[in-house]
Amino acid sequence: MPQYRLIDSWGSELCIVSDDREAIDVGNTVTLPDGRTAEVLDVYDDVEHGREGGVAATLALDVE
Repeated sequence: MPQYRLIDSWGSELCIVSDDREAIDVGNTVTLPDGRTAEVLDVYDDVEHGREGGVAATLALDVE
């Protein structure tokens, strides 16, 4: 199951989550560990910056 690093719109890391989806795109929603959902604002999936630590991608979220 792919893992994704979740960050807020300021770039602060929130957590790493597992998700059944092979790819998550801008506009999709992601469920945070506390049950809240957030919209994906940007997807970083390049090897240098988005996949560090073995995650499938880093997702910037609209978290309130």
